[in-house]
Amino acid sequence: MNIFPTDDAEQTAEATVRRYRPIDALIPSHWIEGTVQANGIEQHYYRTGGAGPPLLLLHGFLEGALTWLQTARAFEQTYDVILLDARGHGGTGGVAPDLPQQPLADDVAAVIRALGLGPVRLIGHSRGGYTAILLAATAPELVQALVVEGWNDQAVAAPSASESYQAWFGSYLAWLEQLKPQSHEERMVSALSQMMPGAPVPPEAEYVAWVENCARLDLELVRQSMGLWGQLAEDVDASRAALQRIACPVLVLKSAFFAPPGAVLHLREEASEQANIRIIHFENTGHLIHRDRPEQYIGVINEFFAAIS
Repeated sequence: MNIFPTDDAEQTAEATVRRYRPIDALIPSHWIEGTVQANGIEQHYYRTGGAGPPLLLLHGFLEGALTWLQTARAFEQTYDVILLDARGHGGTGGVAPDLPQQPLADDVAAVIRALGLGPVRLIGHSRGGYTAILLAATAPELVQALVVEGWNDQAVAAPSASESYQAWFGSYLAWLEQLKPQSHEERMVSALSQMMPGAPVPPEAEYVAWVENCARLDLELVRQSMGLWGQLAEDVDASRAALQRIACPVLVLKSAFFAPPGAVLHLREEASEQANIRIIHFENTGHLIHRDRPEQYIGVINEFFAAIS
């Protein structure tokens, strides 16, 4: 199936992404890139620096620290933003036969202590949100306030059970295996094959960061991911229970997994059973709220953090 409706459109897309710069040209030169030995593994991070309070960002599964590139740029005038790669993602090692949430939370706690950050303001997306919830519940002294993006408090069926998902996964893994040795320009063009049919080419920083995250994934982790979907219900249950134990201010941002094309954003606040938890639903928005609705996302979080300062 062609990704674009005409040959001209396909050629235009290729011409566009061939002009996209490498990731090193898009990361601000004053940012710090480093690693820290914490919880028995080498963990990789980017840090914006500055005099503001620390803000730690945790990405979702099969993403990477660079998913936060634009978000960190928006926050760095106010905060010292730290973008951390989880196990098996980016420059962080430590892939294991499975990835239960507690070791991931322990990884983050160890980084906070090793870098002398705590207590931090914490944003976690998707599985990074599960990690953030568990961290705030088990090490409350390290978390001042928490934002959970794309968290779902209901159990969902694992997509790995469907034949269509398994077929997609096979092609995705094959693409990743070919992606690693490719040049930057080759990666830019080959990644077009992974876009949704008819989708416009994302802006440079978003597209390049996504492709670079994919190229840096540990392929063993990706191969294990079919089985890791089976842990999803356990993660939801554990995070739901942990959330009830958290005392710090919490902002939960909900959304759909996919947004209807051309849908109009509507923010709806939901009732919360806990006084310290605020819930806002980004209706007609996809799972990656920080990429789909960046201006509204930053505005809601800034308002939340300002109220607890």
